[in-house]
Amino acid sequence: MNRSSKKLLTGVLLLLVIMTLPGVALAASQDFTLINRSPFRIVGFWVAPANSDNWEENLLEGDAVAPNSSIDITFDNASNVRWWNFRIKDSSGKVWRWENKDYDLTKISQITYYYQQNGKGAINYK
Repeated sequence: MNRSSKKLLTGVLLLLVIMTLPGVALAASQDFTLINRSPFRIVGFWVAPANSDNWEENLLEGDAVAPNSSIDITFDNASNVRWWNFRIKDSSGKVWRWENKDYDLTKISQITYYYQQNGKGAINYK
C-alpha cells in the first residue's frame, strides 16, 4: 500500500469514528419531561428496564413536582436499554406502577401523570 492510500484509508477510518461518536453519546442518556396533571405533588419517580425488578434511585432526588408543573428528567442509560417501566409516588402516599408496557424512551419526550375519574393514577406520553 503506498503512502497516499494509507493517508486516505486513515482519513476514512477517522471520519467513520467521528460520525459514530454522537450516536454513542446520545445513547448513554435519556431525556424527557415529566408533567404533573394530578391534584397531588409527585414525590417519587423511578424507572427500571422492562425486564428488571430493580427500580434504582428516585430520579427526583428529593425534589417534588407540584400539580400543573413539570420537570426535565435526565438519567444515565449506559446499558443502552430501550424499554422501560415507571413508578410514581405522589403526596397522597399512593404508589402507581406501569410495568411490562414496553415504554420506549428513545421515542418518548413527555410523560404526563394524572388521575382518572375512578381515582387511579395514570400516565400518557408522547
